[in-house]
Amino acid sequence: MTAQHPPAAFGRRRIFTLAIVVLLALGVVEGYRAWRVVQHVNDGRAQLRAGQDRMETARLDASEGDLGEARGDFRSARAEFKAASDVLHRDPFVAVARRLPGLGRQVDAAASLAVIGVQGADIGEQGVDAIAAFNAVRADPSATLPELTPRLIQTIDPHIAAAETTLAAIDERRSDADTGSLLPPLRAAYDEVDARRERLREMLENYRLARDFAPEFLGFDGPRTYLVLAQNNAEMLPTGGLISVAGTLRLDHGRVEEMEFRDAVQMGDDWMAATGAYVAPPDALRQYLLKDTSWNLTSSNWSPDFPTSAESAARFFEMEGGPSVDGVIAVDVTTLERLLAVTGPVEIPEFDVTVSAENAFDLTEEHTRAPYEPAADRKAFAALLADEVIGRVLHPEAGQWSPLVDTVQRLGDEKDLLLYAFDPTQQALIEQMGWDGSVADPAGGDYLMVVDASVNSTKLNAVVKHSADIRVRLAEDGTAVTTVHLDYENPLSAWGAGRDPRLVEKLMLGGQYGGYVRLLAPNGSRIVSVHDGQEEIGLEEVGTEQGLAVFGRFFAVQADESQRLSFTYVTPPVADMDGGTWTYTLHLQRQPGWEFSSVMLNVEPPSGMEPTAATIDGEAAPASGQGLVLDLSRDRAVTVSFSTDG
Repeated sequence: MTAQHPPAAFGRRRIFTLAIVVLLALGVVEGYRAWRVVQHVNDGRAQLRAGQDRMETARLDASEGDLGEARGDFRSARAEFKAASDVLHRDPFVAVARRLPGLGRQVDAAASLAVIGVQGADIGEQGVDAIAAFNAVRADPSATLPELTPRLIQTIDPHIAAAETTLAAIDERRSDADTGSLLPPLRAAYDEVDARRERLREMLENYRLARDFAPEFLGFDGPRTYLVLAQNNAEMLPTGGLISVAGTLRLDHGRVEEMEFRDAVQMGDDWMAATGAYVAPPDALRQYLLKDTSWNLTSSNWSPDFPTSAESAARFFEMEGGPSVDGVIAVDVTTLERLLAVTGPVEIPEFDVTVSAENAFDLTEEHTRAPYEPAADRKAFAALLADEVIGRVLHPEAGQWSPLVDTVQRLGDEKDLLLYAFDPTQQALIEQMGWDGSVADPAGGDYLMVVDASVNSTKLNAVVKHSADIRVRLAEDGTAVTTVHLDYENPLSAWGAGRDPRLVEKLMLGGQYGGYVRLLAPNGSRIVSVHDGQEEIGLEEVGTEQGLAVFGRFFAVQADESQRLSFTYVTPPVADMDGGTWTYTLHLQRQPGWEFSSVMLNVEPPSGMEPTAATIDGEAAPASGQGLVLDLSRDRAVTVSFSTDG
């Protein structure tokens, strides 16, 4: 006999079944909506990336077509993010989901991400508008870009200000988003947002500094005269090389009103012959290079601190007959080579040569060293070459704008272009740009700068290769025992093969490299030993520079031979110790003009501690702190963290 169900129970079952069907149907609908939200966000991110990549590729060389396509990318991205945002903010089921533990945080983060996407697309369009404004200004054929600087700033500033305002809104929204417990796709999206924010912030900061610095530097607040130092980094001195040519550059409202170069060696000789003047050089400079000759402009840059050397150079320049100046600009052969790589070769018909990035060093040495014509005017070639290169830089061709900006930025970052201004406000901006070449004891942590000088009057720094192996052993009190191995190799025969032997002999004087090396370390450091690879040789100089300890020593390397110098010293406490967690940071400063072929760093903690993390300039590195290979083409900061076992 079949059991009978009460009508009420049957009705409840039907209602329950119907509810399940409705919920399933709604689940399908909401699942579809969620899928569409994900698609909108992914499509928006793809369009945003496309527009950003297009702009970062073309940048100052963007054509109208490039700008139109980028604008289309950003508008499409905005539409996709807006669609996702509308669903996440208006759908009633999303509102319910927001109240659920765990899920609500994911929904909130996704909603914020969609709004950030809309704002990011707006910034993209503002960037397009800024480049379009730049193109409109530079299209004026009546003046060079420096002459158009105020108009350029006036045109671009509103777009940059709008971008800064939008970025501030993104930063505020991002600070409210807790990404610690987000699902991996959402967390990855926020990581991308953070990376893009930092890149954009860097670009806006660079623009702000250039905007504040350029008008006065270019003479819009009154004419400015600069001492230009051509440092030959084939003959190293602390800020980039022997000053072989010096000149003045006068700028008025962005125009080059006057440019005159002089033979710095001849200036010094004439001054000393006419006046009999003698200025006592620093001891090592006197002993190994100048002998009984007065300190003068050519070697005025004995201090590795560029502001100090710039003031010294300006003082000697005026003593030797030059005018007073508003600031100092220092360049080297690397500067010339990199600019030529952008502008292309230049012809110097007066000398019947074409100078390129590849032959700039050889031709400059040949025509300024004048090995065959001792009475030749050594400044003539440098002046003609400078005039041609500056002319190309001031009038770049299509496609050269972005590479030129990149090159100048790199030259400043790597200290092949150094600036100094006597005006404190301008100098503060130069320091913010990082182009001042200052030597300074860092606020915390360890510090090391290796400063080389050629004191044998040769051009062997074009030949000699050097590398460094730095070993740091931390003690239990936070001090460090540091050993710096410096290896120098002098492969003169290989370098001279195929070159004119008379020029090689004139430049290299038999091939012995005479070097004077100084190590700058934290104030209070004390030397333990100095070896030349065979025996203890001791120090010749112990002093201070800009609040740092200085250890100096002369050495020689014969042609086709090698030499190792090893310095061991003990620092004051340099580790940040917080119970069982230590942080050690080494600030490595690059000497302008000369690059290590390799730098190896090993950091050893006290017994009982293990490394937990390491970074180089904030980027993750092997956590062991051992065998870190560093590119010292610019200043570096290496941080290694340690903790006690267990």
